[in-house]
Amino acid sequence: MSEHALPNILSKNFNDSDLLKLPASFYKSTKQYLTKQDIKKIQKAYSVAFYAHDGQDRMDGSKYISHPLAVTEILLELKMDTDSICSSLLHDVLEDSDINKNDLIELFGNDVANIVDGVSKLGKIDIKSRTDADANNLQKMMLAMSKDPRVILVKICDRLHNMRTIDHLPRFKQIKKSKETIELYGPLALRIGMQNIRAELEDLAFRCIHPLRASMLESAINKSSGGRQKIVSKVRKELKRKLKANGIEDVGVKGREKNIYSIYRKIKSKHKPFSEILDVYGFRILVNSIDDCYRSLGIIHNYFSPIENRFKDYIAIPKSNGYQALHTSLLALNAFPIEVQIQTRNMAEIASFGIAAHWQYKTKDKKRGSELRASRWLSGLAELQKKSNDPSEFAQSIKSDLNSSEVFLFSPKGDIYALRKGSTPIDFAYEVHSDLGNTIIGCKVNRSEVPLNIELETGQTVEIITSKKESYIDPSWLNYVVTSKARSYIRSRLRKQKTSDARKAGKVMLETELKRAGKSLSEYRGSSLKKILDNIGVTSLNKLLTELGLGKRTGSIIAERFYSGLQIREGIKEPNPVLILDNKIESVTVRFAKCCFPVYGDDVVAHSDTEKGIIVHHKNCKQVKPFFNKDSRYMPAIWGENKKEHLYKAKIDVSTQDKVGVLSDLGSVFAKSGINIGSVNTKTIDKKFAGFEIQIEVKNVDDLKGIMQKVRSMKFTTSCKRNINDKY
Repeated sequence: MSEHALPNILSKNFNDSDLLKLPASFYKSTKQYLTKQDIKKIQKAYSVAFYAHDGQDRMDGSKYISHPLAVTEILLELKMDTDSICSSLLHDVLEDSDINKNDLIELFGNDVANIVDGVSKLGKIDIKSRTDADANNLQKMMLAMSKDPRVILVKICDRLHNMRTIDHLPRFKQIKKSKETIELYGPLALRIGMQNIRAELEDLAFRCIHPLRASMLESAINKSSGGRQKIVSKVRKELKRKLKANGIEDVGVKGREKNIYSIYRKIKSKHKPFSEILDVYGFRILVNSIDDCYRSLGIIHNYFSPIENRFKDYIAIPKSNGYQALHTSLLALNAFPIEVQIQTRNMAEIASFGIAAHWQYKTKDKKRGSELRASRWLSGLAELQKKSNDPSEFAQSIKSDLNSSEVFLFSPKGDIYALRKGSTPIDFAYEVHSDLGNTIIGCKVNRSEVPLNIELETGQTVEIITSKKESYIDPSWLNYVVTSKARSYIRSRLRKQKTSDARKAGKVMLETELKRAGKSLSEYRGSSLKKILDNIGVTSLNKLLTELGLGKRTGSIIAERFYSGLQIREGIKEPNPVLILDNKIESVTVRFAKCCFPVYGDDVVAHSDTEKGIIVHHKNCKQVKPFFNKDSRYMPAIWGENKKEHLYKAKIDVSTQDKVGVLSDLGSVFAKSGINIGSVNTKTIDKKFAGFEIQIEVKNVDDLKGIMQKVRSMKFTTSCKRNINDKY
């Protein structure tokens, strides 16, 4: 090929002789649903990509053009539109060649250029980084995605092929890419309903990060399913026979195994061995109508025994990504536990391809595209971006949303809303409409009045009580709302609030807190007030009240400083410790820091964070020591007597002789002591010794000391130490 091939193809004077023929299999796929004009445009994109990547190789030695071709093959399987196909072929040219965005606009139009630009930007984001640049990129990327979801569709397919060929990367890059996949791309694929791709992404990443665990789990799955093939086949045939005998004619019954990462995640979250995870193997029943779905459910429940509390109706209440099905667990032949999903064929298509199944550019039917409820989340990104003037805040909100569980709620009119688990009536109000959130003054759940900070549960009917004008915005709302939309609106309103109004609001908050202890703000005057303000780190009472009203400080924590302030004497810098009672401080729920994993009975420090509320750290935590006695947001804390039993996470580092069965022996020590193991990370110290980082759950520090002593007493143990600070 000529070295002038690329300039020629970029010029306005190119002709058909400059274009390369599409690979045979690729051409066959395009011909199935695209027009000749569409294929000509794709041929042009292929030619540009081919010449742009000429001379470039992948890590496995193959020509680089093989990568965009493979990514595009995935999009062709989804039957995506022409511009998506072109963008996929060109998705790396901005980074890897002299082609710029204006060139792409000239050749292919704005849509293709914007998609390629968006995909390029997403590739530059470091999800672990908290730099302004990366937060800004994510903010811009999510905004681009909300305008054109094809950006994320192309990027997810790009990541899928990279994960399929990850073996050729250095090990540290494999780990980094795999963690990104599990933390960002898997949740994104799920959010837009691409279940099959999400499952493959997670499994590939899991195998890369934990090859030994994946191998052991696959072996257990194969052993379990292999020994049951006959009964599985019999159950499948029996299901189909019973359904047809009862009038369900055009029915399909398929076997379905869960992806290994979902099984691993379930084992970890439920703290159960593999043998106790019921739905390792399941069946999918495909019918033609919603009516047939419910009829099929009744038929199989009549012939097989349903397992209690294992039925979910996602048809009446779809998931936020558009997924619909009936889920039930049964005891089939010989008490063989199975999970059954019942769907229409259209529901199955949406479950597999998500937002791509009803792609508006493909179908030209906007009504069908809007039926996919994932579009509500996508459209909300633009609104969230407008309300957030802090890129880091926006980035954190997005990550939280992607990785959250959901509750399904009803409006009085019967409309269904999917919100993050832990949502309150305020979250619900803002989800329905911003005006509803801005005017909320009360709430009814199932026709009974409830407080605005109550945690809502799936199936509840929520009625918002409003005023005729915007209601007073309470800064404390930030302590218990969980959705990014509500949080952004509240912050936006607080920022707009006049200083005088904020000061008044802050005074009300502080007076209310002080009143609980029989105190009044008027009792604090002169030098005693000055000492308290100096201890808090503010220059005046007005400034403190303003910061309280703007939500920059927590009322209960400031009140505690005022309580202790009456006893402040010269030479005493440290305030009286706050009391942690049933994992709460003055009715405010606390969080336990994941950097140091404090346990009941430890010496601890409370940190007042305006974003996350109250966070409790171990006193020796490296993240606390530099600020304690220097920053008023850090204060000593003591434990009260728990009225309820709580479990606390802790980490221990164990070194042992490297012998066969040592991990199994370790596990039996914890099991016999009734201690749950959350996770185990292993490492080879040398040829003779192995190391284990073990996360466990204990009731208190005495429990922790007891189990550590038992581990130390084992003949193969060389050391057992508590891990106060996470190494990562």
